[in-house]
Amino acid sequence: MKKFLAGLTVSALFAGAFCTMAQDSSKTTAPPARSPNTFKKIDKNGDGKIDKDEYQTYWLDIFGVIDTNKDGKITENEIKARAEKRVAEIDKNKDGGLTKDEYLTIPKPEGEIPEKAGTGTSRFAQADTNADGSITAEEYYFIMNDRFDKVDKSKDGKIDGVEAKNMLFEAFHSADMDKDGIVTKEEWIIYWAGTPKATDKKAEPAKAK
Repeated sequence: MKKFLAGLTVSALFAGAFCTMAQDSSKTTAPPARSPNTFKKIDKNGDGKIDKDEYQTYWLDIFGVIDTNKDGKITENEIKARAEKRVAEIDKNKDGGLTKDEYLTIPKPEGEIPEKAGTGTSRFAQADTNADGSITAEEYYFIMNDRFDKVDKSKDGKIDGVEAKNMLFEAFHSADMDKDGIVTKEEWIIYWAGTPKATDKKAEPAKAK
């Protein structure tokens, strides 16, 4: 569960990595904006659930954002830089921490919310609480909400910068499967989605008999 906790924290901090966070200053009466709906962002075909291919595609995109020098690897320094940037972006009231409203990137769905996480080695399997091969909005909301309470070690109602960065580093070290101090693209995808889809590998030509 500790590895799962770390992974889900990363999901919240990296949410909306490609979205503009700025607000229109002319709309002074508008209610506080929630972070971009990450569930809708991942659900590319808009069918109301996230399948494994959509999940893998999203985290490949995130890998590209973190890998700032584009060498195909993520280092601890790159993770640290990403953590600092994302906390600053999501912390809308600039108090140095993330409240639950700032942390949650999906409004509460109308359907029944799960009561516990799924099982499995990948983050996808653990978010897929009923093991049907997809993540619903209800499952996504449950994971985000439950993890906030777990990450908030000080129980002050917000995740401070130290708590957030610690969870990011824990996720980094969990994804670093061979413990060489870097995370390759393959390790990253195995950590998040499980076995990479077959289309990532070029098919070998059939040998003549």
